[in-house]
Amino acid sequence: MPMYETFLLSARNNEKGDDDMAGLVGGGLMIIAGILIKLFPPESINSVYGYRTRRSMSDQRLWDEANRYSASLMILSGQVIAGMGLLLRSNLIILQLILLLAACVITFMLTEKRLKNMTYSQGGDRSGRS
Repeated sequence: MPMYETFLLSARNNEKGDDDMAGLVGGGLMIIAGILIKLFPPESINSVYGYRTRRSMSDQRLWDEANRYSASLMILSGQVIAGMGLLLRSNLIILQLILLLAACVITFMLTEKRLKNMTYSQGGDRSGRS
């Protein structure tokens, strides 16, 4: 079979459903990352591994909670994204990618809100920075 026919056949196969893995792969990676952080949490604040934001890196207590909480959220959202990937299939690959991005943003927002509440409960700066 000539090379151009192989390419065209491959392109047709991708249009028919070979790209339905975005949700599964993205969700699976979120689950794996969450499990790794749960099993091997970063012990001290660092700039290499863990949930790293200005707020989480400002205090060891916030650092520990941010990594614990975000890992749980990553596992949960990864399961939701993987399930949606199975349901949506390839004809909605853009929607799968949007859902994956939304899961990451929601994980970030919920974790930051939790850290902000912890800062408030300790009498920290009301501007949201600790």
